[in-house]
Amino acid sequence: MSDDIAAMRYEQALAELDTLIGRLEGGTVDLDEAIACYERGSRLAQRCAELLDLTEQRVMQLVVGSGPNPQERPFVAEAPVSAPSPPLRARSAGPATPGGLLPGLAPPSQPARGEPEFDLDDIPF
Repeated sequence: MSDDIAAMRYEQALAELDTLIGRLEGGTVDLDEAIACYERGSRLAQRCAELLDLTEQRVMQLVVGSGPNPQERPFVAEAPVSAPSPPLRARSAGPATPGGLLPGLAPPSQPARGEPEFDLDDIPF
């Protein structure tokens, strides 16, 4: 990482990164300049990530216990726990399907014959 980027604050690096992205999205830069913008933007993004990691390590959380004074301890992020998505259930009063699924949808573990498999997380609603 170049020295000027290593000395930047988060806000400075992010502002320059936004400027570079705007120039690249504008499509008015020639190929050599676009490559240089991309390379600098990559270094700026890395600097922003490093600064965010350092900030996360420095964040303290207040712990309120049974005593009169709250205590501080380093913040430890917990990994998010994601539960498997339940199958879509029919909401209409129409004819029931096996397992209460919407017509044409099979349980995730057993796709219906002739129908493509898909992930419910890929549905944009």
